[in-house]
Amino acid sequence: MPKKIAPAELVQQDFRNLKTSERLYTIPRIEDLVFIQSIEGRAHNGAGPFNKRSYVNTTIDDVVSALGRSPKVVKAKRQELIDEIAEFVDSAIRDDPRDRLVTKNAMPLLGIPQFKDRIVNYHDILKGLYLGGLRDTPDIRKKAQELFKINIGYGRCYLVNTKLMDEMGLDGEMLAHQEHEDKISHYKSCGLIVDEVELKHNISKYIKYMYIRHHVGPGQSDDAAIITSGLLYNVDVALGVFLADAIDTLEKYVSVYRDQDNELARYIKDNYSFLDVDEKDVYELAYLAAIPEDKVDEIPDSSLRYLLAIDQETGQSTIETHINFIEGKPFIPIAISYKRVLISDLYDFVRGKLKSISKKEVFKIPEAFVKELDSSVTKVMQRKFITVNPQDSLKSALEKVEARKGELIIVKDELGNILGVINPRDFLIFLKGS
Repeated sequence: MPKKIAPAELVQQDFRNLKTSERLYTIPRIEDLVFIQSIEGRAHNGAGPFNKRSYVNTTIDDVVSALGRSPKVVKAKRQELIDEIAEFVDSAIRDDPRDRLVTKNAMPLLGIPQFKDRIVNYHDILKGLYLGGLRDTPDIRKKAQELFKINIGYGRCYLVNTKLMDEMGLDGEMLAHQEHEDKISHYKSCGLIVDEVELKHNISKYIKYMYIRHHVGPGQSDDAAIITSGLLYNVDVALGVFLADAIDTLEKYVSVYRDQDNELARYIKDNYSFLDVDEKDVYELAYLAAIPEDKVDEIPDSSLRYLLAIDQETGQSTIETHINFIEGKPFIPIAISYKRVLISDLYDFVRGKLKSISKKEVFKIPEAFVKELDSSVTKVMQRKFITVNPQDSLKSALEKVEARKGELIIVKDELGNILGVINPRDFLIFLKGS
């Protein structure tokens, strides 16, 4: 039987490569915790040093062991990040809310720098945590599929007895990619799926937390869920959805395995009497975030790592770009996720989805144009606009602005469609600094 768990030396090499080649929009301690999880998926897909060989039974436990880390310590650190978000919720429900996404010690949640100073409305953060925490569950996806007549794939993570999995002729790839909805009861009865309460010490070394697919189909785009909720409601709701997605990622490797984003959503629903959304809104968000079958290769679904990944050319992360777009600010059309999809294509997709159910986005005036509203039309027409292609580097665009004394950068595609507007004053300082 071919080896299905990645060799330790390849795991170590991949971790070193990520640490030297990528920067995430957070502090190094949390960056480490995200990279560790990313290696699991990279081993499954044969990325980087795994050299196109798929090690489909590799788990985060295997990665942590290969890196010589303490599973207990790593799990505790990841759970702490979840607990800090839950504590933010508790504080709001106890009528002692914070106006920033920070811990009780005033540290930014998830180590994200702008959360330290960014003013938020806690009510909308809770709304986003509720919507985001539920929209990814199998029952919600199944119901949304029925309501909107589309196909959505779904499943969840279980504690799996890998010794029995091998004896049954199964592996991680089969469990994750084939349909098992009608076999879940059997898997539980035969002991393949283990209840944590029933977990016995003598088989604990074989127990791994693994994803089992219930229904085969395209998934949802976390990017689309964040952006759509921002356009439908506001940016703070979008940030709540983002936090729920982060919990969903972090809970895959903690001391006690639970569906914590779902639990927190239900907790908010039961204890926060001012919540003005319900499950019908969750079904709608699940539909809006669903990737159509004919666009599986075109619509990104960024993991937490890719949402926090800082684009090397522009110095901006994906989540920052999403926030700018939602707020109507200039954004740079970077390529995102492992699919390297142009972010403006994603935004066009989201707008089209909203139109498909006659939903209108909240109108926001781009910040670069706000001051122009009080100017005369003649004065505005005299402004010097520089037009660039989305593939042009930011540096070359800024150099063009400097040379022509331009005041705004208009990004257009090959058909002449305007993809966005950049205020060069936000970036010229970096050009001069270099």
